[in-house]
Formats: sequence, C-alpha cells, structure tokens
Amino acid sequence: MKKEAFPLEVKAGGVRVKIYNVSTPARERYTLAYHDAGGRKLRQFADLAEARREAKETAEKLNDGRGSALELSGADRDHYLAAISKLKELKPLDISLATAIAEYVDAKRWNVPLGQAAKSYAETHNAKVKDKKISEIVTELLEAKKADGCSALYLKDARSRLTRFASDFNDDIANVQKADLDAWLRRLKVAPLTRNNFRRLIIVLFRFARAAGYLPEDRKTVAEGTAKAKQDELDIEVFTPVEYAKLLTAADDDLLPFLIFGGMAGLRSAEVQRLQWEQVNWPESFIKIEGKVAKTGKKRNVPLMPAAAVWLASFKNARGAVVPKISLYFRLKALSKAAGIAWKQNALRHGFCSYRLATLKNVAQVAYEAGNSPTIIETHYDKHVTESEGKAWFSIMPKTAENVLPMVATA
Repeated sequence: MKKEAFPLEVKAGGVRVKIYNVSTPARERYTLAYHDAGGRKLRQFADLAEARREAKETAEKLNDGRGSALELSGADRDHYLAAISKLKELKPLDISLATAIAEYVDAKRWNVPLGQAAKSYAETHNAKVKDKKISEIVTELLEAKKADGCSALYLKDARSRLTRFASDFNDDIANVQKADLDAWLRRLKVAPLTRNNFRRLIIVLFRFARAAGYLPEDRKTVAEGTAKAKQDELDIEVFTPVEYAKLLTAADDDLLPFLIFGGMAGLRSAEVQRLQWEQVNWPESFIKIEGKVAKTGKKRNVPLMPAAAVWLASFKNARGAVVPKISLYFRLKALSKAAGIAWKQNALRHGFCSYRLATLKNVAQVAYEAGNSPTIIETHYDKHVTESEGKAWFSIMPKTAENVLPMVATA
C-alpha cells in the first residue's frame, strides 16, 4: 500500500486545511492546521480518519462562509479579514460572510446605491403601518364608497378596474413600487383616457390605504407619482340645433329628461342617471347637483334654461329618479334612428359646452356649470360653433310653445 505523503491537504473551493503527521513510536498523532481571523489554528487528533473528517468539514464551513478563516495570502487575505471584521459590527444579526455577499450581489442587480435603497426601504417599511393585501383594501374601499353614497355606476366601474389591479398585484400595498405601477399601466394597452381612469382609481385606492394606516401618512403615495398617459385633443361631436330639435320632438317621457338635462344643462350621462327630480328647483330655475351626483364630487348649481323648463313642464310634480330603469342607450339608438339622426357619443354635453360658450363668452362660468376645468372648456370648446348656432340651440321649444320648431329649423 502506498504510504501517505504528509502534510495532507484537504480542499473546498479556495480553502485549504492541512494535516501533519506528528506521530511518535509511542503513539499515533495528527495535527490539523488552518487560518482564521485570529491567526493560525492547530488541532490534535489521535486517528487519521477522524482528522480527515474534521479537515473536510472545516474546509467546507470556511468555504461556505460559516467559519472565520481562509488560507489566503497577500491582499486577498487582508480583504477577507477586513470583511470579517466589518461583519462583527452586525454580530447581533448573525450574518455570515457568504450571506452578506449573496445579499450584496442580489441588491446590485437593481443598479441603485445600496445605502440609499436600504434607507428608503426602511423609511417605507419600518414605519408603523399595518400589513394589508391590496385585494382586502379594495373590498374596504368599495364598502366605504357605498356607505358614502356613491352611485351604482361608480361602484361598478371602480370594482371592475380595481379588482383587475388587485389580481395582478397579489401583495401587501406597502410593497408596491412606482416602477411596477408605471409598467403595469403601460401594459394595459388601452386608450390614454382609459389608462388615466385606471390611474385615477388606483390613486384613490392608495390614498384610502394611507388614511387607513396601511401606508405612511407623512408622504405621498407611489401611485401619485405615476405617469399620466398623454391624451389627444377631444374629438368633439355635437348635434346641430336642427338635429337636436328633431330628437327632442321624437322623444317620449322616458327619454326627454335625459336629452334636456344633457343638452341644455350640460350634465354628464352618469350624472343625469343619478339625478332625482327633487334636485330641480323649479321656482328659482336651477338644478342642484349634489356631491354624490357629480363626477368630481363637487357640488354645483346649474341654470335651468327657459326652453328646458318649458320642455319639462309636465314633470314639475315628478318624484324620484329622472331616468327610469330602462335600457337607456338601446332606447337612444332607436330614438335617433326614428328621428333620422345618427347618434353621436357625448354629443349632448359637448353641444351644451360648445353652444353655451359661444353665447355666454365666459369660460369660467361655463366651466362651473359643466363641472369641468376652465382649461378643458377653453381648449376643447372655444370657437367650435357660432354664436347664432348657440342662440338657436337654447331657443328650441316644443310645438305648443310660442317659439316653435320651424323657427329653429331655418337657423
């Protein structure tokens, strides 16, 4: 049998542990030798097999970072000892060198300064906030909005959009990052307006979470920093005064109020559907748009035009919903076909804003009445129609009134 050549060397990665034969004629002895941060270490064994097992285990521990010494030389050993010394500062956390290196490499993949990233993470996650899944917060938000009196239409839209968001982000809300939100919004592949509607509701969700203690209360939410999609100028379509007169004349009692409040008061379709007859102040000729009716949640009083009051005279004693429970848009399409008019989406409200601005020439007033911003009114509705067309629009009367349809038809 070939005689062992000492010292034996046991390797694990870059680690070497040596076994020396220090036996005497009287007894068998072996010395294990290796280095750690405190210097050279020696261990004695009476059995070579036991010394081999211990050398192998020691080398593997050191290579895994579980030990404290490597048999290195020069600058490499100095770096190792410096790293070990630095780790002692975090001794209470019991972090090994291998663990520290693994976490460092993983963090560097994000290409951000680690100190800055750790500080930001600590500020966000170490604040006194409660862990909460996004799906759970969506449920809480919808229940709160329902209790606050939000309409069924609003709740349906919010539920649809936010449920989709929660499905894709199955995580605590505090873990969601701005970059993730931006990427998700861009992946929707929807029209800019639709994407911005998603963004608007997500901001509502995050602000609700902040108020509920699920996010730090002393800073903006990450949702508020997301990018808005650039919307092209609105494609404004309006009915002409003649087309509007034909629609009004052909409408029955189910549809007439919708046409009047949309075209002569500028209410949004959803606002008309939330409106109650009790909100029409007949003696003082205005419509009280309450916060739960308005899209923006802001109250406003909209003038009830003289022509509108004439058209709606038979409804003065009506109570309850202005629009009954009907298949509204199916009925409107049928009405427009019967009147020989192509139905145009949002043309009633667009018509009000355009014709009202042409006659009133007051951007701020029209913005208030329409529940919109002056910038939107001026950008999208100014100089879209003529003043004479505006006067004709708001002069349309029923055939039984003094100012009859034939007069408008020639405008």
